[in-house]
Amino acid sequence: MMEESPIGFLFPSLWEAEVTISAAIFLIAVFVVLEKSSSSRGGDERGRVKSSNDRAKGEEIVVLESEGKNQFSSNLSKEDSQDAAYIVKLELLAAKYLIGANLNGTSDPYAIISCGDQKRFSSMVPNSRNPLWGEEFIFFVHKLPVQVRIAIYDWDIVCKCKVLGSAIIPVEGECQTGAIWYNLDSKSGQVCVHVSSCKLSASSASSFPGFVGVESCRKISDKRVPVLAHQDPGPLQAIFKLPQDEVIHHSYSCALERSFLYHGRMYISAWHLCFHSNVFHKQLKVIVPLEDIDEIKRSQHAFVNPAITVILHIGAGGHGVPPLCSRNGRVRYKFASFWNRNHSFRCLQNAIKKYRAIVEAEKQASSLRKVRAQPVSSSVRCNVNEVNSTEVNIAGTRKIQAFINEDILVDAVNVVFPCTAEQFFVVLLSDNSKFFEEYRSARKDTNLNLSKWYISDEYDGQVRKVTFRSLCHSPLCPPDTAVTEMQHIVLSNDKTSLVYETMQQAHDVPFGSYFEIHCRWSLETNSKSSCLLDIKVGVNLKKWCILQSKIKSGATEEYKREVGQILKAARAYVLKSKSDRLVMDEPAGSTSSIHDDCK
Repeated sequence: MMEESPIGFLFPSLWEAEVTISAAIFLIAVFVVLEKSSSSRGGDERGRVKSSNDRAKGEEIVVLESEGKNQFSSNLSKEDSQDAAYIVKLELLAAKYLIGANLNGTSDPYAIISCGDQKRFSSMVPNSRNPLWGEEFIFFVHKLPVQVRIAIYDWDIVCKCKVLGSAIIPVEGECQTGAIWYNLDSKSGQVCVHVSSCKLSASSASSFPGFVGVESCRKISDKRVPVLAHQDPGPLQAIFKLPQDEVIHHSYSCALERSFLYHGRMYISAWHLCFHSNVFHKQLKVIVPLEDIDEIKRSQHAFVNPAITVILHIGAGGHGVPPLCSRNGRVRYKFASFWNRNHSFRCLQNAIKKYRAIVEAEKQASSLRKVRAQPVSSSVRCNVNEVNSTEVNIAGTRKIQAFINEDILVDAVNVVFPCTAEQFFVVLLSDNSKFFEEYRSARKDTNLNLSKWYISDEYDGQVRKVTFRSLCHSPLCPPDTAVTEMQHIVLSNDKTSLVYETMQQAHDVPFGSYFEIHCRWSLETNSKSSCLLDIKVGVNLKKWCILQSKIKSGATEEYKREVGQILKAARAYVLKSKSDRLVMDEPAGSTSSIHDDCK
């Protein structure tokens, strides 16, 4: 008889294994039966509700009253009659002498800035009674004066966030104030902000995310679009109070990064990215409109946990929960602990692409309606052999405001360029040109998005927006950075002079939100095949910082080198276009005649 092993008690016997497996099978069977019975009861209840509704009012019931129709038509007429709006830009700089809400005498302050129904969240600064933010928030209003309310809270992991104080800032009219300290309505505390406001026409407001576009149209029509009476509310309606037509396309289990990971669920619809968590009975709700998202990228939490970082536009604040940190004025949310991070990333990417395609179609339809309704001041038809009848509408010579800051410009290049001003626009800058795509591709820049030219009411000529990701070679920068460039062009009526201006800002570099790079290309045609080209560049400092002189000199020299590369590539592109045109225009027998002459 074999002696029993001294560690045999660690292993289950055959009888114990059989009992465990049987119990597991029994529990699985009970769970399946209960699931089927609950789903059948739910289907019966929905069927009874639907049948009763159908018997009461026939087929699908649409809630649309006559007074709603009248209100809808009157509101549409009011909105169509509004041809102007105002933009209010508030820069939250800092706060001091805040109340110490934590046990160690500090606070974790964040601010909620509200203007009417619009609300923005600043980032949270941990363990500070004198936080520094330097973040911008943009609001759109239809009339002035308005009041902007700033409420500062202390972030708490478990309990309700405590109010540290608030201040109301009146905006009486178009203005631009300096950095002003406002007293909070509490025992102590002040907040420093910089406020500016200006008039903005409704047509130009369509270029700003979140004001005139599909999102605002959807919000306007929330109370008037026919809604099925038997439609059951979902989590987006029950938790986030979104409109009835909001439908979940995808949902994922994940966690929101804060002091620790708050586990919850992410919901993606055609209009919003939402997240809900209930940890320690503390409700966390994040509602981010897709229009506010600038980019999304794959990232890591604690170097081992795959995550997705959602980055919002400059001027767009967080929604529902303050972000943990913010760099260069852009709000970031990080979601981790996905079952399949790559699949969730692709679905979110596709949802944003579909939304932007709808917005672009809405803008084109709106601009087309505007062009048909109003006569164009002047039009220039540019005829070049490689471009078939490219028609460019240029606004009149009325100058409303300067596109760039002329006082900061310094000379960079002054040369003779081998084409006329009109040919420069058609070959290099028109909507049909591939110059920018080839140039950015040669520089290995990615994610290029080049919008169409549209008529601007604030400036002469036309404006378009360019975004891309550019490689960074500085050890203080990330591998690549997001860049936004606004381009402005004015072509004279006689087509002999051209002014091309750019305003560029990098987002992810250190102090990226503190400055913009301005550039002006001035072209004057001096012959049938050449023009005088003068290029000036400059650095426009938006905020004061201790390194501003070094930033200005370094950025100016770097962009001068960039202008030289662009000019070299543009010259090669124009010469290649001319040679291609000569080959296309050459008669069929010219080649043989040349060979005969050579003989």
